[in-house]
Amino acid sequence: MRNVRAFQALVVLSALIVLTTGAMDVALGTAPLPGGDAVPVNVDSNYRFFAAVWLTLGVALVVVAVRVREPGSVPLLRLVCAAVVLGGLARVWSIVVAGVPDPMLLGLLGLEFVLPPILFLWHRALTRETAVPVSSPSAAP
Repeated sequence: MRNVRAFQALVVLSALIVLTTGAMDVALGTAPLPGGDAVPVNVDSNYRFFAAVWLTLGVALVVVAVRVREPGSVPLLRLVCAAVVLGGLARVWSIVVAGVPDPMLLGLLGLEFVLPPILFLWHRALTRETAVPVSSPSAAP
């Protein structure tokens, strides 16, 4: 039970960060980013769209935290983790084609590769601990 509570606390903390930054990015666009105050309108539009997707991942994390022991939380957390790692890979591609971003964004890149595997593996261990064995159907006589 203690591990479940600690896992839920980490997921809720992650969700709050994602919800806050997602809402801020939808509302303010790129302005809070280093060098983000003057971007073309198409970049702003695209940024706010993906900020809304990020915000939605925060909602999904809340669902995972609330329903941590339910089987449906497994694919949802996998989807969120995969999306965040894929976002990290997109940042790496940006470094290759456009150059190294601000150190703040490099820090986020590190989190995008570290936190999802931790959440995934921890959740998998928790769901295995609490799994109820499925009885096999009896063979017909």
